[in-house]
Amino acid sequence: MNTTLTPVDLPDLPPQITSRYITLSDRDGLNVHILEAFPDTSNQSSTPCHLILLLHGFPELAYSWRKVLVPIANAHQGYHVVAPDLRGYGRTTLTRFGSASQVQYEDALSSYHMLNIVDDVCSLVRALGYSSVAMLVGHDFGSRLAGHCVVAHPELFASVVFMSAPFGGVGPPLSQASSEGGDDKAKERVSLGTDIATALAALQPPRKHYTAYFSTLSANADMLGQGGKALYDFLGGYIYMKSGNWDGNDPHPLPSALSPSPSISELAMDLATLPEYYVNVIARHVRMDARITWPRGDEVSGGVYAAEFGRTGFQGALNHYRSGLSPPPPERIAQLRALAGRRVEVPAAFISGAKDWGVYQTPGAVRKMREVMCSGAGGMQDEDFVLIEGAGHWVQQEAPEMVVRELVRFLGKVKAL
Repeated sequence: MNTTLTPVDLPDLPPQITSRYITLSDRDGLNVHILEAFPDTSNQSSTPCHLILLLHGFPELAYSWRKVLVPIANAHQGYHVVAPDLRGYGRTTLTRFGSASQVQYEDALSSYHMLNIVDDVCSLVRALGYSSVAMLVGHDFGSRLAGHCVVAHPELFASVVFMSAPFGGVGPPLSQASSEGGDDKAKERVSLGTDIATALAALQPPRKHYTAYFSTLSANADMLGQGGKALYDFLGGYIYMKSGNWDGNDPHPLPSALSPSPSISELAMDLATLPEYYVNVIARHVRMDARITWPRGDEVSGGVYAAEFGRTGFQGALNHYRSGLSPPPPERIAQLRALAGRRVEVPAAFISGAKDWGVYQTPGAVRKMREVMCSGAGGMQDEDFVLIEGAGHWVQQEAPEMVVRELVRFLGKVKAL
């Protein structure tokens, strides 16, 4: 543990949750801030020997798991449950930048490549003193990260839970479509993405997918605004509009998901029907209704998010998206090719809010997720595909009791295998 960094005193945390830092010397001195919980051992004879790891999404933090850390730690015979701030988020920093620095748009994308973050996760497991993880849970962007972790290192993770974003497997490495000898499937992906972006831009009014927008130079400044109350209200509106509380959320499979080979036009028209926070009207992105802000009861947690992103900026988080739309660093190409097409070999579950468009925002994503699961005990059973009524995208914060119930049920099932 790095003793030079002060644990964070965050509001509304149960006393069983503690904050500390772990320095990963093999990851360029990455100082990882974690929230962790151990079980109440007053009625137990031993400390837990199994680790559970919770990976947050965007724009979230380890703090996003505050409502589920303790109940999961107290499940069964007890677990050590850890939620880190991922690279580029919150209090996790590289030694050379220091705790107060802001990540820049020009920072090397290789640092934020998915497989680099996978290495962060695996190094954290070892630094915590474990050789395996009983359950890896990822929400939103963390779901994709969890999928890459279990595909790349199935020996390290005993089970995985994807939340709010279906995991469709590891694709072949993106490369310049014109590069000689490039992967044909990767070229197809580049071409498809370019064609869809062109079709969306041609609509009236023009649209842009949120991942493309997040990759732009202006996104960080747009979202930060003037900071203070404006940032607090922006985050509140963003959270609210993706929650189960917003009447505009009525998720359902898009028609093109039913077609084996939808046209570019069909895909673009389908995507254009999504709420603007997914495929936005370019001129109106992040200009939410100022009257929509944090729901009553969430004002304190809203202050935490606004303070943290106001301090660090969004660029570290946004660089994850930029990296995903950029050609990979050369040293990762061989590894990506080796992982492309591999199936998830460990028991898997999916949990989302029934009012979360994230389940359907990519046509055919649920079908693809089922296809990359191994059959039998190592796959995803129907009972482990769970949509929680009334909840939206932030399911572990909107319906923590139901999420805990499903995670504990799944854990018990995995233990019995």
